[in-house]
Amino acid sequence: MTKQVDTLAERKADLQKEVDLALADLEQYKGRSASLDSLLAEATQKIEVQKAQISKLIATNQDYQVIKLRFAELQKTKNEYLQRLAVLEEENKKLRYQNTELSVELGQTREKNETLRTKVELAAQLRIQSIQLKAVDLRSKGKEKPTDKAKKTDRISISFTLAPNIVAVQGIHLAYIRLLNPEGFVMADPGMGIEKFKTAQGLELPFSKKLEFAFAGEELQREIVWQQDVFSAGTYSIEIYIDGNLSGNQKISLY
Repeated sequence: MTKQVDTLAERKADLQKEVDLALADLEQYKGRSASLDSLLAEATQKIEVQKAQISKLIATNQDYQVIKLRFAELQKTKNEYLQRLAVLEEENKKLRYQNTELSVELGQTREKNETLRTKVELAAQLRIQSIQLKAVDLRSKGKEKPTDKAKKTDRISISFTLAPNIVAVQGIHLAYIRLLNPEGFVMADPGMGIEKFKTAQGLELPFSKKLEFAFAGEELQREIVWQQDVFSAGTYSIEIYIDGNLSGNQKISLY
């Protein structure tokens, strides 16, 4: 009787050891991915069922050869699931690699698209190919005479030429002209006060004049004048923004 009890205890201990080893081998795949965890749960459940069956055989003192056969089946189950888990892990690695490659390709595509969009936007901007500034002395009967003397200057003529651009939006565009005095301050119409516009970068800048014009893709010339009672000596700077983008600048000096 003692020998029989010892044998049962040994077989139960062997069973628990076998199950623990099998589960330990399988546990290495735990937490790596949802698909692996799902297959691991399936393997664990099946091994637990086999454990219960073997435990019942041991308790009822079934033939040892039958018990050994069930142990072999449990070992086989573990090996089959280990193989399936290894295959699934390799497939997951390939999938992760493919996803990484795809992400890189998508990132590169987005970057190329963004670069292309930026190039198109830059290409579509209206460009000023030349700016002519002229200080004018108004004579009697409306006659004009160019001058470089501040005390004789009655107005500054600002003439600019837009370069042809077939990709630019054809239609109405808006130009803002900033005329800065020798001290660096934007000159404003006393009757209008200081007005501001927003650049393409979101900055709010004061301006002196604005000009609305129609553009049809071909070279275009436009002119505005700035007139005031007194011009001080020094260098005046002109900046022209079209559709919020700085398109050209020029300077003129009065003595």
